[in-house]
Amino acid sequence: MSPIAVALIILAITIALFIWEPVPIVVTAIGASIAYAYTGLIEVGDIFSGYNSTTIVLLAGMMVIGSSLFHTGITNIIGEKMVRVTGKSERNILLATLIVSCVLSAVCSNIGVMTAMAPLVTAMCISAGVAPCKALLALLFGAQFGGFVTLVGVGSNATSASVMAELGYESFGFFSITPFGIGVCILGTLYFTFIGSKMIPDTGYIPEFAKAEKKVLDKKKAAIACITLLCVLVVIAAAPAAVPMHVAAVAGALVVVATRCMSLQEAIHAIDWNCMLLVGSLTAISTGFKNSGAGDAVAELILRLLGNEPSTFLITTVIFFAAAILTQFMSNIPTITLFLPIGCSIAEAIGVSPYPVAMVITLAGAASYATPFAAPQNMMTVGWTRYRFADFVKIGLPMLLITYLVVVVLIPVFLPY
Repeated sequence: MSPIAVALIILAITIALFIWEPVPIVVTAIGASIAYAYTGLIEVGDIFSGYNSTTIVLLAGMMVIGSSLFHTGITNIIGEKMVRVTGKSERNILLATLIVSCVLSAVCSNIGVMTAMAPLVTAMCISAGVAPCKALLALLFGAQFGGFVTLVGVGSNATSASVMAELGYESFGFFSITPFGIGVCILGTLYFTFIGSKMIPDTGYIPEFAKAEKKVLDKKKAAIACITLLCVLVVIAAAPAAVPMHVAAVAGALVVVATRCMSLQEAIHAIDWNCMLLVGSLTAISTGFKNSGAGDAVAELILRLLGNEPSTFLITTVIFFAAAILTQFMSNIPTITLFLPIGCSIAEAIGVSPYPVAMVITLAGAASYATPFAAPQNMMTVGWTRYRFADFVKIGLPMLLITYLVVVVLIPVFLPY
């Protein structure tokens, strides 16, 4: 049996188990990693390589810092003040969450934005008497929308610019992607607030970092927790080479424990291990799928579908959906790294500009909405909300079509072939 067939069978079984959940999804995710190893698609030593990552360290540190706000009693006040702005309307809370996360994710890492905002969004929901699951999913989508706005909004954007330079083309500028990002932000925010949020259930789940007994405000400790969070956010936004995000998060976690804003036992309890296990398993699943050669097979299929003289509409449509579908099962950076050279070669072969093709691939590769394992932040959100595979598909596929609509309409305006 070919590696592609093996990879697809494992993926199909994984998706089926994710949908029906006869066993916990953590068991399914780790089991898929093991299956990829013992079918030869990844090395056995790589089964748990995803747990030795800066993302895992970042999540752990930020969960502790976020939980310290609950343990010092400040979240009650923060939540109440935020609710004065949004009211107790779930729709207003979703809208506010989407707008703020869009703006912050345009210039900061989306995972950094999500881990920093999650405790505040959760506190706002608890104060309003609303379950936080939909607002936390809105946080995920807002961070993804904002990632389209600038070249540094998400790692795959910068990867795209780097690959373009390696291929001998002029890299995209900092704001080259901005018109498309603004379109995605506006339509995506309206879609999620008024339509998408009604398509998914209210799970009623409260994340581990928020499961602290309601405590009386300790002004001194609350000030320390707030200042620590703000300092970590500043470092994440500034992104100095000497202090990576995960180091800043761990340093912040050490501060809140050392100053007794929370005990060591409380800090350990604040880490959502279900979330961590899900995120860690993503690396092996994504690598196994990539190593199978499925991406190369998709690229060959694109060439056959386009033929010798395709229309620009056909080019945009085929390349967008090929990259977008692949990125739901394989991390966006490998997707873009694989597709960009192929896309540029196709553009040259049919005599059109490579830049619109590259932009289509960049946007499609980052449109990781429709499955839990499309990106680490998706897996992280599963741990926070307990949403299922089918929930991501229901709300994510329409968003994928909205992104496609933005691309089709705006490519001829801002990057004509």
